[in-house]
Amino acid sequence: MTKGRDRFGFPGRVAVCAALFAMLSLIAGCADMAGVATSVKLTEVEYEKIAVMPVQKVLPEDPRNPFVRCPLTGTFHRTCGEPGESAETDLEELFVDGLKAKQRYVVIPPERVEGVYRRVRAESFTESVRDQLRKVGEELGAEGVVAGYVYCYRERQGYTYAAEQPASAVFSFHLFDVRDGTVIWSGTFDKTQESLMRNVFDARTFFRGGGKWLTVKELSAQGMKELLKTFPERR
Repeated sequence: MTKGRDRFGFPGRVAVCAALFAMLSLIAGCADMAGVATSVKLTEVEYEKIAVMPVQKVLPEDPRNPFVRCPLTGTFHRTCGEPGESAETDLEELFVDGLKAKQRYVVIPPERVEGVYRRVRAESFTESVRDQLRKVGEELGAEGVVAGYVYCYRERQGYTYAAEQPASAVFSFHLFDVRDGTVIWSGTFDKTQESLMRNVFDARTFFRGGGKWLTVKELSAQGMKELLKTFPERR
């Protein structure tokens, strides 16, 4: 056998690369997507209608502060400057499309909810976010209200296979029960894309993205899909 070649006559490095690729594919298939966190109090609900609030940007009062609090749950999240102009509409589209695909609920979209929310907020400015959400849900006849917040939505700088700065997204969505005023489901996505060489254990994101640098919407779409896997089902 020629030195430096495998038994099929190919250079040894080809066999090594093939083995490495197979190992990474296995990791990608077994690992959960990095950056996804969910909290579920109920896996099933007796809901018919769910109202989806317009997504809101959350900015720190001091631009030097790298963290902000969720207006509904009080949890802290990182920021990366003011989210891009398309942040709210992109995330609303991804969430509503994903929820409708489940075909379990009557979904009241953000464009229908916005007017009611603005009026309720103006009339109940001193009340808590939870009280405002309850009033919105009651007026729309919805058993559940989804509130979404975006803290970071930074677009990729560069090109598909040569990015100077990767996309980064941080957002959270919460399902609020109108009847008892509790949050029964929360999903948070916090991720900045990394190259495969920098984070081999996040190979799943790398392969899902076709081995390229994703746009922030593409990255967010992957995260949203994972979040909605744990969204409560209708009984």
